[in-house]
Amino acid sequence: MNQIKVESIDVNIEVSNIHLSVELNEQQAFELQAGERMLVDSDQFAFLYIVEDQDGFHSLRFEKDCWPALKEGYLNRTAFYAVLNEHTRLALANLNEELDFLLENIQGNGNYGEAFEEAVKAIF
Repeated sequence: MNQIKVESIDVNIEVSNIHLSVELNEQQAFELQAGERMLVDSDQFAFLYIVEDQDGFHSLRFEKDCWPALKEGYLNRTAFYAVLNEHTRLALANLNEELDFLLENIQGNGNYGEAFEEAVKAIF
């Protein structure tokens, strides 16, 4: 699975724009679809939003440095959009609902590791 790092998140009243470490070309952006689910990388302290295209699954990697902005957008229940290039944004469907599930599941769950759980609690 290819991973694309989230560089920053601009949170507005109703919409949060997610800026990525790479810009996708028009064909890549056209083919990319929201996977509507999230995973965690508890060893590297990251939330992963799954996206897919004809080649398979990829993820947008929300590392700890962008969690405060992610939290702000999440608490305001904004719509999240990944900025794929100058002309294209991808709606990250179900991101808030997936975070609801993960945050509830991480709390008190030793499967994620104590350090990850504490890091999540400290920010969220």
